[in-house]
Amino acid sequence: MLYLICKVGENMKENRNKILLGILIIALIVVIILLTFAAFSYADEGDVENVVTLGTLELTLNQGNVINLSDTYPLTDSEGLATTGYSFTLENTGTADVNYKIYLDNVAIDSPDVKLDDKYLKYSLDKDASKGSASYLTSLGGDGSRILDQGVISKDVSINYVLRVWPTVEIDGDFGGQVWKGKLRITGDQVA
Repeated sequence: MLYLICKVGENMKENRNKILLGILIIALIVVIILLTFAAFSYADEGDVENVVTLGTLELTLNQGNVINLSDTYPLTDSEGLATTGYSFTLENTGTADVNYKIYLDNVAIDSPDVKLDDKYLKYSLDKDASKGSASYLTSLGGDGSRILDQGVISKDVSINYVLRVWPTVEIDGDFGGQVWKGKLRITGDQVA
């Protein structure tokens, strides 16, 4: 009888161990599934910009990176077209042809200077041997969307530009002592 009670006690202990082992295995499987799900569904907002480079465009402004109109006076079109201007070069140093756009964006004016309104400005853009004509800066659209030039540039090709920007005598108003600053921006993508 004692043997039977011991045997029953061992069986209960063995069953309890089997049940405990089964629960641990199930818990382990659930933890593994949850960790796997967490690993494959992780998302985080970052502040790093991802860039894929397919070709290389270089934009070089020979007189610095900001176009600055200060201490200037109104010019006629013929006087504005005769100024030296800002020369820059666009070069495709990559391995593929690239669609490009060159923008002229405003730059914030430092206080206490007052910004000269775009409606008082004219510009011209020479491209290689082609001479530009005088046009109002506002004809290009608003700041951030003013496209000076666009097209396709082949690999190992350079395009030389001269940009002239001047205050015009054609608009009535007092803009003495005001300042205008701009910068060039380029975007591009590989030709499909």
